[in-house]
Amino acid sequence: MTTRGFDKMLSATLDRSSGALAAAVIAALGAILSGCSSDSDGKTTDVPLAECTGGVLEADLEADALSGPGVDPETGKLRPPPEGSSYTVSTTYGVPRRGEAVMQRYGQIFGAIQADLASQPGLLAIQLGQSPSCGSGRTLAVWASTDAMYEFVMGPAHLAAIDAADELLEPTYVVTHWETAETDGISMAESARRIRALDARAP
Repeated sequence: MTTRGFDKMLSATLDRSSGALAAAVIAALGAILSGCSSDSDGKTTDVPLAECTGGVLEADLEADALSGPGVDPETGKLRPPPEGSSYTVSTTYGVPRRGEAVMQRYGQIFGAIQADLASQPGLLAIQLGQSPSCGSGRTLAVWASTDAMYEFVMGPAHLAAIDAADELLEPTYVVTHWETAETDGISMAESARRIRALDARAP
């Protein structure tokens, strides 16, 4: 599932099949922008956006290690799900729009997202990555279940991020999620592959 405009999501029932983690994009890019100087006008790249896409992993991607309560501190690897079950993995890609006002708005939303994520018992692990050449951010989050993911999706901080997504992100932003029991396949590279496959099927 890929979402490039979040207005479609805002309805009385918020159809779960079209739900997306806009806030995760904003959280990752908020972390990136917090380290950028205003001299760059809120953008860290001269690379054309057409050359920076969610389906192609950036050569200079700088990603933190996957971390969270679901990661074994001794091995640094994600613990497998209980036998017979699977995890839900969500991933996002986005490039922030230019401008000081955008950076200030990121700051407002980012704090709420951080607090909300910290209180989500179903969030097992998260990884953030950034590309200096593209000025893009990626997230990878592992949830105990799809229901756990949607508890975050329906939270006030995330809904506020949905409202602000088009204001803060270039229209190339992408969000998708899938279920898997194979922890070895949970990676930024797999995220890019899944986004690329979705883009290939798009009309």
